[in-house]
Amino acid sequence: MISGTVESRATSNSLSSGCMTLAWAEQNGYLQQPNGWLEGIRLPRVTHGRKVSRTELTPEQILSFVARLPEPLSSLVLLLAIVGLRGEAAVGLQPADLDEENVLHVRRVIYDGKVETLEKEEQFPLDVVVHADLLHRMRAVGHGQKWTFHSRSGSPLNLGNARRRHLHPTAAAIGVSVGGWHDFRHTLVRWMRRAGVNPVVISGVVGHKRVELAPEVYDRASAADIGRALGLVGRQLLPTMLPTDPVN
Repeated sequence: MISGTVESRATSNSLSSGCMTLAWAEQNGYLQQPNGWLEGIRLPRVTHGRKVSRTELTPEQILSFVARLPEPLSSLVLLLAIVGLRGEAAVGLQPADLDEENVLHVRRVIYDGKVETLEKEEQFPLDVVVHADLLHRMRAVGHGQKWTFHSRSGSPLNLGNARRRHLHPTAAAIGVSVGGWHDFRHTLVRWMRRAGVNPVVISGVVGHKRVELAPEVYDRASAADIGRALGLVGRQLLPTMLPTDPVN
């Protein structure tokens, strides 16, 4: 037991040192990534003997979360499931980030209550028909507020508190186990892969720099590619059937 504890602490110290080294490299210009990106890394890990795993959810289970959670958490789940944003990017959204052309602009992230502006914003074109419910919800919950997903006091939503107080109890009521908010993003990636979406397009949607199995590793996804991929996933959460567009 003591040996296991020592080993665990040694591993933790090693990971901490590694993150400090990478953070120093980022601050001194050796790594070109959005500020604060290292703090947001969420990897499967063992905590107090329990491994944090991810669950691929069904459309019915996702809609159950949407139906049971209070606002703005209900709309947050729908956004994460359809667009695949990281939770830290979602809570950094402001109402003006969703423009009149239904393009979502991701300009900042929030880690541990600190707002970090991205060096380059990400854009997600949303379909006026497929994403009608999400567009309406986001504009409604953000109306008159500084932050789209906010607490009662108006401050940005605290993902950790919301996970403990609402997400996990709701998951238990539905009868499904989830590790956290990232499960909805994980599900979107799995759906796109199963639908045969080009890995380059998946990378463009979720922001992964490494593209596996891509026919052309230097290719980049266009806004139209990303829009079609998001529309394809969005259709899986609609109660009605819509025609399917081909996605390359």
